[in-house]
Amino acid sequence: MNNLLPVGTLLRGGTYRIERPLGSGGFGNTYLVRHCGLDARMVVKEFFMKGINLRATDNSVTVSVPDNRTTYEGQRNKFKKEAQRLWRLKSDHIVGVHDIFEENGTVYYAMDFVEGESLEQRMRRQNAPMPEHEVRSIMSQLLEALAVIHGNAPTPIFHLDIKPANILMSREGRVVLIDFGASKQLSADREGVTSTMITYTRGYAPSEQMDSRPEYIGAWTDLYALGATLYKLLSGNQPPEPSDIIGEGAEAFTFPASVSAQMRSLVVWLMTPNRRRRPQSVAEVRNFMV
Repeated sequence: MNNLLPVGTLLRGGTYRIERPLGSGGFGNTYLVRHCGLDARMVVKEFFMKGINLRATDNSVTVSVPDNRTTYEGQRNKFKKEAQRLWRLKSDHIVGVHDIFEENGTVYYAMDFVEGESLEQRMRRQNAPMPEHEVRSIMSQLLEALAVIHGNAPTPIFHLDIKPANILMSREGRVVLIDFGASKQLSADREGVTSTMITYTRGYAPSEQMDSRPEYIGAWTDLYALGATLYKLLSGNQPPEPSDIIGEGAEAFTFPASVSAQMRSLVVWLMTPNRRRRPQSVAEVRNFMV
């Protein structure tokens, strides 16, 4: 049976009606829905683990093998924490969560629908680097988002998967950071965080993340990914790996001639392999760009 809920399915006692699926990943399905009471479009994310969950004829989610029950329960709790983290983060540049509920044997949360496209989709559509003035605007908005998540009280949150696919741009040019599935909320001593909990996207992750070293993760980890994202937007090239940067230095980067010396220097600084030599905070990046 299809892993996705059918179009027209009602959720939350008729509050949401599914209009169409938006995507499906290893840990969830995403749907464009209509909030029936507000007559507004929203997005609902459903927890569903490929290879572990099955869809029954009544739309309920079941576990394929009893031995997978513990894994499923643990990941479902993580999914709920993701929604709770997002609900607390209030910014025009972070996707807003408005509701969380349990139904069909699994968990759902409802969030803003951003009319537009991801920066990855934009790059594929244009098949060309973006102009620097536009990249600077995107960077400024992303720094606002990072200032909020890194400044979360009482403990900071780190996104850990910043990349063009996880950044939406509305038709009006508003940039919104999405997909906090890899995000971590860590205590000062990283208590309770294990190496198996850290995921990453190649090219956008520094060595401390690739090596699964939670004790070394911090704001500088997200800032590395920001640098990799800026490089992709400015050049159209896949960001170099940390090992390439160690071996080749600044020559690992190839920028169009139109990119300013300031932006080149910033990207190289953000992607410094040694975490201690990168910017340590959003404030440092902002000061550099003044």
